[in-house]
Amino acid sequence: MRKRLLFIFLPALICAGNVIAQTSTISGTWKRGKAQAVKLCKIADGKLTDVTSSPVKENGSFNMTFTPTQEGYYALVSSDARGSMNRYVFYLKPGDPLNVNVTESSYTLSGDNTEENREMARWHDFTLPLEEKAVYHKGNSIYTDFFPLLQEKAEAMKGYKAKRTGNRTFDTSFKEYRTFDMLSLAIQFIYSPHSVHPKDDDFIDYYRQIDIPALSRTTAILDYPNGLQLLINAYMLRMRFDGTLTPERIKELQKSGPAEVLLKNNGIQSIVNDTLKGEVALMFGGINKTEEGMAEYMNNYGDFIVTADQKERWSHLPDRFARDGERQPAIDFKFKDINGKEVALSDFVGKVVYVDVWATWCGPCKREMPAMKALEAEYKDNKNIVFMGVSVDRSKDIQKWKDFLATEKLPGIQLFGGDEAITALTKPYKISGIPRFILVDKAGKLIYADAPRPSSSEIHAVLDKALKE
Repeated sequence: MRKRLLFIFLPALICAGNVIAQTSTISGTWKRGKAQAVKLCKIADGKLTDVTSSPVKENGSFNMTFTPTQEGYYALVSSDARGSMNRYVFYLKPGDPLNVNVTESSYTLSGDNTEENREMARWHDFTLPLEEKAVYHKGNSIYTDFFPLLQEKAEAMKGYKAKRTGNRTFDTSFKEYRTFDMLSLAIQFIYSPHSVHPKDDDFIDYYRQIDIPALSRTTAILDYPNGLQLLINAYMLRMRFDGTLTPERIKELQKSGPAEVLLKNNGIQSIVNDTLKGEVALMFGGINKTEEGMAEYMNNYGDFIVTADQKERWSHLPDRFARDGERQPAIDFKFKDINGKEVALSDFVGKVVYVDVWATWCGPCKREMPAMKALEAEYKDNKNIVFMGVSVDRSKDIQKWKDFLATEKLPGIQLFGGDEAITALTKPYKISGIPRFILVDKAGKLIYADAPRPSSSEIHAVLDKALKE
């Protein structure tokens, strides 16, 4: 009996080995934009990872081969000379061919292709009118023409009949894929720039009925390109229409940080799947700028990490804060205060200095000012810390700066950099955007050239540690 079993199963094992080793050929033409190359990316954990690539020849043709280790969704991606991304998703098994011709407006299949990719192409044709408006902004579309089209397609999708391909794995996942794809186009339109944007009352029911628990019961959304970001965007949009939340409560939640909003019960629809929660925790771990902030974050959200792979990635989050050698001296600068007195950064050696680089025309700078005032008030009795503001307004706007100081009653040491700030401050510190915050230790050495903002959850731990050194 044992010999018979071996005879039965041994050929199956050999066949399985042959399937795994089968090579897939991806070829066709790419005539959209000015593509220099086409990449094939696999989709895993909601992210796109490069697998292989091919140069695009003068006639637009490309050709690449690879050996898939597993079947699933893959994306053909090109970045043209303008930097805009063009992406088309397909489904591949070991040995599957893909022959595709990308045109200026869409793509068509030609030659030898699988039933799965014929279904992918048919779905793409169905959603193409939405893609043209949401992704490529055809006709300078605004919500008054996009929303009716979206409503029409959403209704038609309820009766959409995909053909059975004979691949049960694909047929099952493809139903969820279509849901994610429709949602992606709907949300991409909202977050794209338009001449007119909808107010809350203008949104159609499709947006109000986004079902976060339904989207997150399994990890299927991680098989969609940038699926985790799609889930987060859907969550934040759904929160906007949650009737149980007041505008004030929404603002409170937004201040608490995205991880807090998404992972902890805040009275709105919750992400269901524990693995997805772990991916969210990992994703937002990357926003921490400091070791102190990272340590606090890992303490607060470590319980959401559940899989062995997540635990491995989680353990490496602090790696980017490993310091190389000793701190370097902070680059000194000297500007005048409102009374015309010159004040230098080096004047405060012996104290911790927290510098706010800002301008009167900068909206994000102004949004940080209430938090900065509150922070200064908390440390007002500590003589070992100095709060310094440096305006990078143009020299001709010095009166505007003085008037702003008087109106806003900004505390701390306020200096005017003017035109000199470019050579003395912004270039040496490689400042390309403001507000920028700089933290210097008591010895006059740089702790962070890009320190956490006053509104961040990290700032207290960072300042307290600097004061103890």
